[in-house]
Amino acid sequence: MGLETFSSSWPVIRFDEIDSTNEEARRRASAGDLGPCWLVTAAQTAGRGRLGRQWSSPRGNLYVTVLLPFPGSLQEAALACFSAGLAVTDAARALGVDATQLKLKWPNDVLVGSAKLAGILIETGTLHGKLWMAAGFGVNVEVAPERADRVTTCLTAQPGGATATAPRLLAMLDISFRARLFQLLGEGFGSTREAWLAQAAGMGARIELTPASGRIEGIMAGLAEDGALIVRLDDGSETHVRAGEISVLG
Repeated sequence: MGLETFSSSWPVIRFDEIDSTNEEARRRASAGDLGPCWLVTAAQTAGRGRLGRQWSSPRGNLYVTVLLPFPGSLQEAALACFSAGLAVTDAARALGVDATQLKLKWPNDVLVGSAKLAGILIETGTLHGKLWMAAGFGVNVEVAPERADRVTTCLTAQPGGATATAPRLLAMLDISFRARLFQLLGEGFGSTREAWLAQAAGMGARIELTPASGRIEGIMAGLAEDGALIVRLDDGSETHVRAGEISVLG
């Protein structure tokens, strides 16, 4: 299965409540079902984000994972988080939301100012030598969950977003994510990279990163061709960071 995977809408499988849509995708993949399909639920009891963090899942928001046989390489699958972030902003714009304030935080959050609107968790695996992808989206549509560790917001609080609902957003996301993956695999990372940089949060700002190798502080200078964040250090040199948590300073 090649790029034709992205030519028509993916079926939607709905749940009222489930532990985690990404966990359901893993179960299905382990059982030999690689989709493509959207797995969407009204509520999650064990939603999770990156680095094993809990994801708050009140009703009214979008919790969905698309499971698909991925026709690209593992390296391309790693870049799909940038496609996914762009797809969220594309889908919001298609609903009539003023998306000019939506920014993309490296590597895979959607922000309004410093407030988190959406998070993305992409996982991969193989079955009989075939690569599969589970791309999970958690989007605050109607509810901004109260969090002690961060500010949050929701789509209905944005200009033009008053009528946004999770089902309407999913319908637009099905279109936009298929288009963004087609762009990534059909054109290479270059055009996706340019589009992501045009919406990047914190570009040119002083940032702090905490990768496994230790704390890094510098200026957010760009995005490398492999998806690494380019940070300009105080001595003028640049370093490429491929994993870690980012915070804007000052």
